[in-house]
Amino acid sequence: MPIRGEENVGQWLVANSLDKPYFGMKFSSVFPKNRELGLPVTISKISLFSAETGVIQAMLDADYLTAIKTGGSAAVATDLMARKDATVLSIIGTGLQAYSQVLAIQEVRKIEKLYVYDLDISRAQNFVKMIETAQNRPYDLIATNSAVECVTNADILCTCTASKVPVFSGKDLKSGTHINAIGSFTPFMQEIDAETVQRANKVITEHVEGLWDAAGDILIPYNEGKITKDKVTGSVGEVLVGRVVGRENDDEITLYESVGSAVLDIALAIVVYEQLSTHQL
Repeated sequence: MPIRGEENVGQWLVANSLDKPYFGMKFSSVFPKNRELGLPVTISKISLFSAETGVIQAMLDADYLTAIKTGGSAAVATDLMARKDATVLSIIGTGLQAYSQVLAIQEVRKIEKLYVYDLDISRAQNFVKMIETAQNRPYDLIATNSAVECVTNADILCTCTASKVPVFSGKDLKSGTHINAIGSFTPFMQEIDAETVQRANKVITEHVEGLWDAAGDILIPYNEGKITKDKVTGSVGEVLVGRVVGRENDDEITLYESVGSAVLDIALAIVVYEQLSTHQL
C-alpha cells in the first residue's frame, strides 16, 4: 500500500512464509531532505512475526538487506535479458542500491567500463572510489556530469534514484540496451520516461500484479494512454522457467521494472533472524 506526503513517500509490503513459521511486513520510505541532514534518503524496516502466536520476533533495519535483494534480483534479470556481449554498465544514482547493482551485475557480465552519473558530481566521484575497492576484475571507472553520456554509452543501464521525474531521455537509448529501473516503487515516482517504456520490446518485473499497483514508471504512461497493459511481458520467474522469452535478438531494448517483492524481503529476513538466533552470523 503506497503512502504519499507532500515530498515524502512510503510503502507497506506484507508476505507470509509457507515453509517457515513466520510472516512479516516491510515499510520503505523516501525522505529527500534527509540528504541535507546526513541521513539516508531511503529507509526500510522489516517486522518479522511468529505464524504460531503472532508475537513479533524481530525488527530489522532493512536498507542493506533490500540492497542485497534488489541487486541480486536485478543481476538475475540482467543475465536473462542483457546481450551476452554487454560490457558497458552505466549507473544513475550513487546510493546503496547503486552499489549493490554494480557488485551483482559484474558477476553476470564481463564489465569493461562503468559510467556513473549523479546530480552532484562529487557523489559520483566518491562512488567511483568505493567501486575501486570492490571490482571483481579491472575495468574503467568514469564519473560523469552528463546523463546523456551515461545513457548513450550503456549496454546495461541502472537507474537507482528516488526521483519523481524521469532522470534521462528515452531518445538517448541505443538499440540493444538493457535497463534495470529499480527506484520507482510507488505510483507517484517516475525514474524513466514514457518514451523509454514505449521503446522497450520486453518489460519484465517481479510480480506483474504488484507492478500495476506500485510502479509509477509504468502506471504514469498507462494512465496517460501511451501504453496498454499488454506492454508488460511477464515476470522474471516466467523467463527463468521458459514461459516468457527475455530477449529475442541483439537489437531489442529490454526493461526490468523492479517494484520490490515482499516474498524476497521476508525470506531474506527469516534467514538473517534464524542465523542470529543460532549465533551463526
